[in-house]
Amino acid sequence: MPEAHRRWRELEKQSGRKLLIDTGLVTLWDARQSMNEFNCMLSNLKKLGVSHEILSGKDLAKRHPGFSEKLQYTGILESDAGLLRADNCTAALRDWYTSHGGELHDSDPVLHLDVINDSRIEVKTSVKTYLCKSVVLTCGPYINSILSTVNLKLPVQTKRILVHYWKDETTSSNYSLANNFPEVILMLKGGETYSLPSYEYPGLMKICYHGGSTVDPKARDSEITYDIDDKNDRVQHLKEIISETFPGIDSSSPAIEEICMYTGTPDSKFILDFHPNHTNVVIGAGFSGHGFKTSPSVGHILANMAVGQKTSYKLEPFSMKRFKNISKL
Repeated sequence: MPEAHRRWRELEKQSGRKLLIDTGLVTLWDARQSMNEFNCMLSNLKKLGVSHEILSGKDLAKRHPGFSEKLQYTGILESDAGLLRADNCTAALRDWYTSHGGELHDSDPVLHLDVINDSRIEVKTSVKTYLCKSVVLTCGPYINSILSTVNLKLPVQTKRILVHYWKDETTSSNYSLANNFPEVILMLKGGETYSLPSYEYPGLMKICYHGGSTVDPKARDSEITYDIDDKNDRVQHLKEIISETFPGIDSSSPAIEEICMYTGTPDSKFILDFHPNHTNVVIGAGFSGHGFKTSPSVGHILANMAVGQKTSYKLEPFSMKRFKNISKL
C-alpha cells in the first residue's frame, strides 16, 4: 500500500488528472462485541507508523454531524486515507502506457493460450493470434476460463455484488465529500459494511455490504443465477445499519442499485504466482474487491515476474501453494 500510494501520487502529477482524493477513513467496532480485531488493527497501525486516533461514538457525532449521537461504537480514524477516481485512474494509466510504446487491444476476447515452450506462447483471440515470450493474466472473474486452456483451476469464486446509493435528506448535505464526511467501515457480526461520502452521485451516499452471492460471471445479471432471498436479506441489513448509524440518510430504499463482481480467494488475499508448469505464464488473480487501489505496486510486481527480475517483496503469502488442494488442480 505505501508504494501504491506513492505511485498514484506520481501518476497524478504526470497526468495532470486528480486521482486520489483525501477523505479520511473511520473504522467502527461495536463496543458491545469482542474487540480482538480492533486491537489487532490498532497494533498494525502503530507498527507501520500510520497516523490515527481513537474516537468514541459521541466524538464522531461532534466532529461529523451525520453520525448518530447514540452510537455505541469505538472508531479508529486514519486521516491519510482516501478514495480513487477510477475513471481518471484508468485513463491516466492508458495514456502513460501508450505514450511509452504499449498497444491496447480492446474488444479482443482471449480464447486460448498455447504454451509452446518456456520462451514462446501463442495467445489466440477472436481477432488474431499473438506471439510472445511471456504473458501476465489478470482476468478478474474470467481467470479460470482462460486458465482452463493451460490445465489449471484456481480456488476462486466469483460473487455478484450489489452497490447501493442512498439519498442524503439533510439540508446541509452532512454526508458529502464537500463537508469532509469520511469513508466508513463498520465491522459487524452480520458482515462488513462500508460507505463513501456523496460525490459520485451528488446527494447520494454510497453504502454497501462487502459481499454477495456466488454467480457464474457469464450470467451475472440473470436472476436464476443468484439467491433473491439473500439479496433481500442484505438490503434489509443495510437499512437497519443506516437507521442506527446515519440518521440523515433515507433508509426506506436505495435510490440507485448497481452491480459489480468480486473474484474472491478462500482467505481474501491476492494470488501473485507463476503457473506451476510454465514459468512464462504469470497470474494475478483473486483480488476480492480490494485490488484496484494496489494496482500500481501489484502491476510492478507482475511485470518483474514476467521479465525474470526480482521483486523487493516476499511473495510467499500470495503463492497459490498456500491452498491445500493446489496439487490436485
